Amino acid sequence: MFQLAAAPNYYLDRAPLAQALAQVRFPIIAILESLAGIAPLQEALRDRFPYMEQKDTHEVGILIGPAGPSEPMTSSQKTWELTDDYGYRLVVQPNRATLSVGDAYTGIGDFADVFALVLDALQAYGVPRCDRLGVRYLTIADDDPGAPGQWRTWFKPELRGLVDIVESTNLRTAQTQLQLRSPATDDYAEFPAAVQAIIRHGFAPKGSDLPGVPPIKLAGDAFFLDLDLFSNGPQAFDAAPIEQQFRRLHAEIDRFFYWALSDEGRDYFGLELRS
Repeated sequence: MFQLAAAPNYYLDRAPLAQALAQVRFPIIAILESLAGIAPLQEALRDRFPYMEQKDTHEVGILIGPAGPSEPMTSSQKTWELTDDYGYRLVVQPNRATLSVGDAYTGIGDFADVFALVLDALQAYGVPRCDRLGVRYLTIADDDPGAPGQWRTWFKPELRGLVDIVESTNLRTAQTQLQLRSPATDDYAEFPAAVQAIIRHGFAPKGSDLPGVPPIKLAGDAFFLDLDLFSNGPQAFDAAPIEQQFRRLHAEIDRFFYWALSDEGRDYFGLELRS
C-alpha cells in the first residue's frame, strides 16, 4: 500500500493517539437488536467487558469551515455498548461490531488480544460471514495557544502542504483527503478483496467534531491525522485469518505514522526505539 519501510519496534512517551478502532461488518442479524439476542454474546465476553448498556450511537462527519465548526450532521440508532474498567468499548449493532480505545491504549499487543476475543465470541455466536474489516487510528496533536503553529514542526512537510505558506495566526482550517486502492497483486492475497485506505489530515479549530466511537469534539485547535484502512469483501467468519488481516492493516498504518513524524516530532512525542 505505502512505499515505505516497515516501522521498527518503538514506543511514544507522549503518544498523540486519540482513538484506535477495529470493526467487522456482517449480514444483518435482526435478533441482535433485542436483549435476548445480545445476551449470549454478552455472556461470552462478560469477563472482559463486565458492563453493558443500551445506547444511541451517533455517527458524526468532520464539519469545519471558514467560520469554524458548524452544527454536526449525525445519524443514530439503538446499539449495545459493552465496556470495562480500563477504557475499552465494544459497540454491537445488528450488522457490525466496533472495538475502540482512547487514552487507555498501550500498544498493538493488548489491542489485538482484545479484538481476538471479540472475533472468537462473534464466531461462536454464529456470525456466518464477514463483509468488511476495517482498522482506523486517529491522531490529534493539540496546538499550543502560547506558540501557535508549533505542530508544523512535528510532522513531515508532505503532510503540512500549503499550510507552510500562511501565518500560523491566520490559519483557521485545512483538510486534505487521499483515497487509495491496492492493485490486483499477490501483496494482499490473504484478503478477500482489495485493500483500500482513506487518509485525512489537516488543521481544525476548537469545537470541531471528528468521527469516532464515540465522536470526538476538539477541546482546542489541533492538527489531526486520520488513517483508515479496510477491505470490503465477503469471507467466512473465521476468527484466526481475520485477526491476521487486522494485524496486516495495522502494520500498514504503523509504517505510515512512523514515517509521518519529523525528527522534531519524534523528540517531542518521546519516541524510543526498542529491540
